[in-house]
Amino acid sequence: MMGELTERTSPLKGFGMRAWERPGARMTRTPWIAALAIAAAGAMAAPVAIPDAPPPGPAQTISVPSITTQTLKNGLRVVIAPRPGLPLVTAQVLLLAGREADPADKTGLAAMTTTLLTRGARRGGQAVDAATLARQAEALGGTLESATGWRSSMVGMTVTTPLLPAALALMADVVRAPTLAADELDGERARALDGLRVALDNPGNVAGLVAARAWWGSSVYGRTATPASLGRLTADDLRSFHAAQWRPDRLVLVLAGDIDAAGARTLAQQAFGDWARPASPPPLAQGRAAAPTLPPVLWVDMPGSGQSAVVISAPAEPQGHADEVVGDVAQTLLGGGYSARLNQVIRIERGLSYGAFGGSEAHPAGGRWNGQAQTKHASAAEVAQLMRDAVARLVREPAPAAELAARQASLVGGFARRLETTAGLAGLVAGEVAAGRDPAALAGRVDAVRAVTPEQVRDYAARWWAPATLRVVVAGDWAAAGDSVKALGDPASLRRLPKQALDLDAPGLQQR
Repeated sequence: MMGELTERTSPLKGFGMRAWERPGARMTRTPWIAALAIAAAGAMAAPVAIPDAPPPGPAQTISVPSITTQTLKNGLRVVIAPRPGLPLVTAQVLLLAGREADPADKTGLAAMTTTLLTRGARRGGQAVDAATLARQAEALGGTLESATGWRSSMVGMTVTTPLLPAALALMADVVRAPTLAADELDGERARALDGLRVALDNPGNVAGLVAARAWWGSSVYGRTATPASLGRLTADDLRSFHAAQWRPDRLVLVLAGDIDAAGARTLAQQAFGDWARPASPPPLAQGRAAAPTLPPVLWVDMPGSGQSAVVISAPAEPQGHADEVVGDVAQTLLGGGYSARLNQVIRIERGLSYGAFGGSEAHPAGGRWNGQAQTKHASAAEVAQLMRDAVARLVREPAPAAELAARQASLVGGFARRLETTAGLAGLVAGEVAAGRDPAALAGRVDAVRAVTPEQVRDYAARWWAPATLRVVVAGDWAAAGDSVKALGDPASLRRLPKQALDLDAPGLQQR
C-alpha cells in the first residue's frame, strides 16, 4: 500500500523470513487422490528402494564486496558496494526517516510523500507528470521505484553503467523538486483506500494490524494508515513533510554494482553536490517503548469470514542490541520457512493450516517477534496453544545441533542469494544504513550466524520469551468457533472485539 515497506525489520536484513505458500484451513486428501495412490501401490511388483539423500557439502565461501562510505560537503553520504564485471548498477537514494515521522493524526504521510515523488517533478525548469517520468526511466532501461519503512524511505533504479549519470540526474530531480500535486494525491489516496477495504476483509491482515496495535499501544510503532488518517492528508502536508525531511544531510546514496569509489563520488557530486544543507537541524522522531493496555488474548469477531487468523507476539531485542544475531537465528528456528518449528507442528504434523511462519521487527525502543497462521475457526485456539508450546519448548531445551545447522544454512543461503544481484546487494546495504550500522560489517555476518550455538538460542529464548509475556490475537468468526474459544485461556484475560466497532487509530482499538 502506497509503496510502504512491509519486509521484516530484521537485525540481519536479507537473512529474512518469508511466508510459505498460502495460509488456509486443514489439508485433507480427496477421494480420487487416495484412489490413485492405492492403484499405484497395487501396480508395483516390488518395493522401490529410495536412496538416502546425499550428505551436505562443505560450507561455501560467501564473498561480500568491500563497502566504503564518503560524505559530500552538504552532508549527503555515498555508500559504494563495488561489483565489477557486469556493467550494471543499482542506485538508491535513502532518506533516514520513515513511518515513525508521521504525525499522530496523519499516519501514512511519509509513505504517501515517497510515493508521490515519482508522480511528478520539475526537470529542466518545467513540470513533468508521472507518465513522462515513467517514459524517461524506461528510456534508461529501468523503472523508478519508491518505498517507505521504519526509519527509511527510498527512491531507486537499476541501470547499465553508461546510463548511471542520467539515472542519477532523474532521481535527483525526483527527490529534490517533486510537484506533489493535489490531483496525484487524490488518485493515490483512492487507490490506497481501495486496498485498505480489501485488506480489512482478510482475517490475516486484520489480526496482524490488531496484534501490532495491541502490543505497542500508544507507541508510533503500533500505528497504521487508516481511511480516517489518509482522508486528512493534503498536498500542503506532503510539501511541508518533504521540505522538512528530504534534505541532503538526511540522505544516503547507495550505489551497488559496476562502479568504484572515485567514480561514485564524482557522479554524486554532479547530481546532488549543489543541494544546500538547511541551517536548522533536521527533525528527529523517536518512538516510545511498547505500552500495551489490552488483555493478553483478543478475538476480533468477523462474522462470515472463511477462516480464522492467529497471531502470537513476544518481546524481541531492540535495534542495536548485542542479541541481534542470536535472535535472528532463534526466530528463524521457530518460524523462518517450511522446515521451521511452527510450520512443522501446525501444518506438517497436525494439518491445521497451509502455512505457519514468523517474523520480527526491531526498533530503538524495543522489538517484537510474531508467529502467524490461518486455520478453521474451531481450531484457532489449538493453533494458538501450539504456538505457545513451540516457544516454551525453545525456552526449556537447546535445539538439536543438526536442526539448528539447517536453519542457519537457510539464513546464510537467503543472504547469499541477495548478494547475487545488484538490487539485492543495495538492499542489504540500505538495511544496514537505516539500522544505524556500518554496512562494512556485512562481511562478518555469515561467520557470526554460523557461530551461534544451541545453548545461546535457548538462553536467548529464556531471556526474551517468558510465557507470561506472550500475547495472542485471533481474527475470525466467534460464533463458528463455538466452545473451542474457551481453550484460549482464562475468560478474564480474553476480550472479544466486534470488527465493525474496531478503531485502528485508537491505542485501545475501541471506537471513541
